[in-house]
Amino acid sequence: MRRDTQLFCAFISVLLAAGAVLGWRVAAHPKLETFKLLNIFGLTYDFLGLVVLSEFVAESERWKKLVVRRVAGLLLWGQTVIPMGAAAGAWIAGDLPSAAKATSFFLLLFVYSLLPLAVLDATVFYPRSPDLQDITQRTRRFGLMLLVSGVMVQLAASFMDLYA
Repeated sequence: MRRDTQLFCAFISVLLAAGAVLGWRVAAHPKLETFKLLNIFGLTYDFLGLVVLSEFVAESERWKKLVVRRVAGLLLWGQTVIPMGAAAGAWIAGDLPSAAKATSFFLLLFVYSLLPLAVLDATVFYPRSPDLQDITQRTRRFGLMLLVSGVMVQLAASFMDLYA
C-alpha cells in the first residue's frame, strides 16, 4: 500500500474514532436536546465562515490556498466521517440515556450534509469547471457556504427550541 493511501486510511480512522467517542459522550447526556447540538454546529460553521472571509485570509494568497486546499478538504471529510462514527458510537452505547436520540441526530446530520458537501466539493475543493477555479472566488464561496449553512442550522435549532 502506498504511503499516501496509508496516511489517508489513518486519517479516516482517526475521524471515525473521534466520531465514535463524540457519539458515546453525547449518548451519555441525561437529557439530550438536539436543538442545542444544532446550535453548537451552526455557531461553529459561522465562526469558520468569518475566519475564512476575514481580511487576514483575504489578503494572503498563501492562506487562501491553504483554506481551499486543506481546510475545505478537512471539513469535507470530517463532516462526512465524524457523524457516521458518532452514530455508530451512540448506537453501540444503546443502554445510555440519550443513545436513541443521539444516533438519529448524527444519522440525520450525515444525510443533511450530503448536499452541501457535494456543492463544496464541486465549487471549492475540487472545481471541475475552469470558471470556478479562481482561488479568491473559491475562498469567498467557501466562506459564504459556511456562513449560510451555519445560519440555516441555527434557524432550524431556534424553531426546534420554540416548539419544544
